[in-house]
Amino acid sequence: MKLIYKLLAQLLIVSMILMPFSTQAGMINTDQAVASAQDIANRDKVRDFVSRSDVVKQFQMLGLDSTTAQQRVGAMTQQEINTVAGKIDSLPAGAVTNWGWAGIVVVVGLIIYFMWYRA
Repeated sequence: MKLIYKLLAQLLIVSMILMPFSTQAGMINTDQAVASAQDIANRDKVRDFVSRSDVVKQFQMLGLDSTTAQQRVGAMTQQEINTVAGKIDSLPAGAVTNWGWAGIVVVVGLIIYFMWYRA
């Protein structure tokens, strides 16, 4: 057992001598920490969006491979990532346009007409 302790102590001494002591820790602002977390979240959001199955199908229809799209996302600057992530957030969730709503209103109106007046 003494041999193990002696060997461990020698290993620690050698590692302390060989490792540089030039590491420094500094304080960062809260804004920098939040911005860094937001940048990571935006990059993950764009990466997840590009890997969705409906987006991959659309890329394939346009002749772009999903791995190529992932590589292009990896090559984007942080400003480009933030712009794309902002556009992803502003997209409609259900993707129903104004004409879609008009169609829904017409169908509901016809159902009410036939149920109310034709019955």
